[in-house]
Amino acid sequence: MTKLALTIGDPTGIGAEITAKALARIGAFPDTTFAVIGALDGLMKTAADLKITLPQANVTYHDILADKPGAVAYQALVHAATMLAAGEADALVTGPISKKNLADAGHAYPGHTEILENLAQRFFNVPDARAEMLFIYKKFRLLLLTRHIALADIPAALAKPSAVSRPLKTLIRFFRDHAKIDEPRIAILAPNPHGGEVGGEEEKKYIMPVIHAVNGVGASRLEGCFAADAFFRDFDASTTPYDAVVATYHDQGLIPFKLLAGYEAVNVTIGLPFIRTSVSHGTAEDIVGKGIAREDSLVAAIQAATELVK
Repeated sequence: MTKLALTIGDPTGIGAEITAKALARIGAFPDTTFAVIGALDGLMKTAADLKITLPQANVTYHDILADKPGAVAYQALVHAATMLAAGEADALVTGPISKKNLADAGHAYPGHTEILENLAQRFFNVPDARAEMLFIYKKFRLLLLTRHIALADIPAALAKPSAVSRPLKTLIRFFRDHAKIDEPRIAILAPNPHGGEVGGEEEKKYIMPVIHAVNGVGASRLEGCFAADAFFRDFDASTTPYDAVVATYHDQGLIPFKLLAGYEAVNVTIGLPFIRTSVSHGTAEDIVGKGIAREDSLVAAIQAATELVK
């Protein structure tokens, strides 16, 4: 049996609704047990409103009590980390959290990824844990070189030592350890229009040297830098020739990815001593209580976690 820790997410968002709806489909995962972690009063009320009977077989429920929504979301992740470190869970699946509520509760993290890096350091004694965001849909895998930073800060971020090489090394290691692909073929998108031919030196200064260095030792097959506006023309997520595509910043990669993946997009955190998958959307507080939140991404995240564990 695969043991999954499943955090509901921020109590003010749609986490309770998508969790209840995903648990209603638990029959799709006959070889999986779930430890559901979060604000259980909200989960039970939501399930009752939706007329969903929460399953008891192969599911345990762990209530998190705190005075602020962000504290609930954070403590649920801490609880999950303790289970992972103790061998009580094989992987972590997370619901959406609110960065604003995290900050209001005194946890100044840009998002899940940075919290999980800290928890890996605390509970797994990995002082240099460096997590990366890999999004998956069918055969389309997308890695981000930079995450939740302003567009104006991207050149400086790419200029930092190992800003390009470290995420690529983590990605290559993920392929070897989890996908059994020894020499992945990876496409890298250019940060500037037309690959920098109309201005900008980030390609020449920070990306191309890494491509040449990695290809020189035969660790993988890196290709690029590709002009991002043309790369996705006629792109087929089912038959892409690349094992992964690397985007230099958030919207460059995630706009085409989410257009193709829709509600089935999954965020996989790589580079940690445990497997973590997540929904690819936020808390969507504007639709809370309307019963229209879709659980597709959470179900896909559960499926991805079970496959990665196996």
